[in-house]
Amino acid sequence: MSAAERLIRRHRAAEDEGEPETLAWDLPTRLFKWALVVLVIAAWVSSGFADPDMTVHKAAGYGILTLLVYRVLWGFVGGSTARFASFVSSPSTVLAYVRALRAGAARRYLGHNPAGGLMILGLLAACLIQVALGLCSTDGVMASGPFADAIGDTWAARAATLHAAWFYVILGLAVVHIAVNLFYQLIKKENLIGAMITGRKAASVYPDGRVAQRGSNAVALACLGVAAALVYLGVVLPGGHFFS
Repeated sequence: MSAAERLIRRHRAAEDEGEPETLAWDLPTRLFKWALVVLVIAAWVSSGFADPDMTVHKAAGYGILTLLVYRVLWGFVGGSTARFASFVSSPSTVLAYVRALRAGAARRYLGHNPAGGLMILGLLAACLIQVALGLCSTDGVMASGPFADAIGDTWAARAATLHAAWFYVILGLAVVHIAVNLFYQLIKKENLIGAMITGRKAASVYPDGRVAQRGSNAVALACLGVAAALVYLGVVLPGGHFFS
């Protein structure tokens, strides 16, 4: 039985036992999280394919960029726990939370806690930088991003070098993110990983609310369509080509 299956079974068992739960993450927010994970892995794996034009790698990159633009839009019009206003905190608030966590007095949050919110912003920013570098990169032979010619061969080659190295920044952040989630899951007994799958947490009085307000699925689809259009126009209007 996979880990995901065990988490879902545990969630269903809790429902059968009558343990009260509440919505923490709506469906569009959860789908974004897992779609981004899949596309980042696809981009990483496909970078080693015997594909001179790097078609699959580029497609994954454009998909990641579309998701990132979508997430920015969703951060203003999405569900309550997905909105930036609900989890972007000041440095003093983050430090206060970390001190409380070390003292064993940190409160649980329905959505992202202040430190978790900072991690999410860091991951999104790191992915955006990676995509931007890819758009400007060239291998000097066949594969190149749509803006490589605009910045010249020298800078495009430097962008490619940094693009390859920057992945390890994303990997490092991802490892920290996973480790922290496991810490909360196993040590703090807070079912964060299960909530990423089912969207639900134990009912309680959280600092950021008792229950998340769902975002509209229709609005989510509209945001995704707008994001795809912005990515397309952002490449085509300056004269770029997606897979040249």
